[in-house]
Amino acid sequence: MVMLQIDPFPSADDLNMLWLEAWGRREPKDFSGVLSRSLAHIGAHEDNRLVGFVNVAWDGGIHAFILDTCVHPRTRKQGIELPAW
Repeated sequence: MVMLQIDPFPSADDLNMLWLEAWGRREPKDFSGVLSRSLAHIGAHEDNRLVGFVNVAWDGGIHAFILDTCVHPRTRKQGIELPAW
């Protein structure tokens, strides 16, 4: 089961592995600057493994937008059941 976590601050290794598997990106990236300036970000985990990620960026005012959406290929098109909050 895929579990969502708000502002999980995943490790650079976890994010780079997800990017490699989803996009084929081989160059490691430092995400710390992006995550520290985000309005929020959401990680999707399955069996303690990062399988999805989305960044909610903002302009410092009233506008927010989604960036860096990434889903591991084996978890795509399955849907995610959200918990009743």
